[in-house]
Amino acid sequence: MDLRLSLPLGEVTGKLEALRAWGVGLEVYLDPERLEDDALFHALGQALAEGPPTSVHLPFWNLDLLSPDPEVRGLTLRRLLFGLERAAELGVDRAVFHSGIPHGRTPEEAEARGERLAESLKPVVRRARALGIRLLLENTHEPGPEALRPVLEAYPEALGFCFDAAHARVFSHTPEPEPWLALNPEHLHLNDTDGVYDRHWNLGRGVLNHARWLPPFLGRPLVLEVREDPQPSLDLLRRGLDLPLTRGR
Repeated sequence: MDLRLSLPLGEVTGKLEALRAWGVGLEVYLDPERLEDDALFHALGQALAEGPPTSVHLPFWNLDLLSPDPEVRGLTLRRLLFGLERAAELGVDRAVFHSGIPHGRTPEEAEARGERLAESLKPVVRRARALGIRLLLENTHEPGPEALRPVLEAYPEALGFCFDAAHARVFSHTPEPEPWLALNPEHLHLNDTDGVYDRHWNLGRGVLNHARWLPPFLGRPLVLEVREDPQPSLDLLRRGLDLPLTRGR
């Protein structure tokens, strides 16, 4: 089972021993505040060279390739391209990114972005291909999966889908996993939620009932995005989620 723990860039070095003890890989969030720290990336590249499977999450805060502000569009492209260069320095083979869609867009507005986003992604896809990195588009504030389909279909050989069930429940108008799972995710971000806020709780603590829909995807990379001791989630996943999940705090 390919289990990974999501950590921000600045916390990775201090958690490497814990990752080994948990027997999990890593997904590094490329925090823009540390993105230009050459010494940090050099040290991490060496530390991860013989380590577990590693992916990255590219920067996303305040970024949008389709922003009406040309400065934001330019910044977004530079951040994504530089993030890919840093990802290559860490020796990863996959990188997750967000579409940048603002919250509250109508289904029509969201779907209309698809072809435009696919066009704007061309330099990012080209660079990722050259570096041997598979891009994974994660659902965030899209109202439904149809907003992502045109982008995924534009680059079937270079772009896959990363599913986050908590984002679907909290931010979208398509809260159940099944319509999103029809996009065939090859990478999943896992945590639990109360259904109102993106809590990043351990699995079984909230309302997402992973035991109902996750088992067919247990053979794919599973990234825990939890803000607490991940051991309860790791135990559930390694048991195959075969027991009822206990809700509550």
